[in-house]
Amino acid sequence: MATATPAITWGLDYDAAQFIPLPAAGEGAEHPDGARAWIDTVISHYESSAPLTDGDRQGLAVTAEALLTMIEPFVTRLWFAPPGVYSDVLVSVVVTDLEGDSAREIIAEVTASPESTASDGVAVETDSHGSGILVRRTTGVQPEDGRALLVAQWDLLLQNGAVLIAINAMGTTLPVFARLEEELMGLVEGIVLPAGSGADAQ
Repeated sequence: MATATPAITWGLDYDAAQFIPLPAAGEGAEHPDGARAWIDTVISHYESSAPLTDGDRQGLAVTAEALLTMIEPFVTRLWFAPPGVYSDVLVSVVVTDLEGDSAREIIAEVTASPESTASDGVAVETDSHGSGILVRRTTGVQPEDGRALLVAQWDLLLQNGAVLIAINAMGTTLPVFARLEEELMGLVEGIVLPAGSGADAQ
């Protein structure tokens, strides 16, 4: 998958068994036929690892429709969907020039969080994309039906020379985050930066 920010064109190599890419802005998912085609792709992804009931298909379709509302320019989004496990975890990736003001605004929006009930931050060092911090939060919300709900949010920020990488993960299926932790660094390693992007100027 190739994508762009206002300043940088970059690539992303991810494990297709673990992630389903959301359509990019302008790829037609805003139209009913495009949305239906993508939802069918989601259901096929899950059916490839385990049989689904009609209720399973309906639940996946509802989640998929909700995630489609999150599409926006300059943000690459992946549904973390490990085989055989229901997940509503959405992973967003932004790669930008460290000095790009418009991209900074995008990152601020992607990583914005309501007041959290718990949070912790750990330093992160990667082999290929510099160093940074991973902040993990848990936020309590109350949907319209009155049920209390916990939302987990992870924000990984890395500086690689003159490039800033921001990865945000958010969802309510909290046990799935333990599996995401195993995949997160692989996702980082899959970010392909162009030559001359300044990433080697560390």
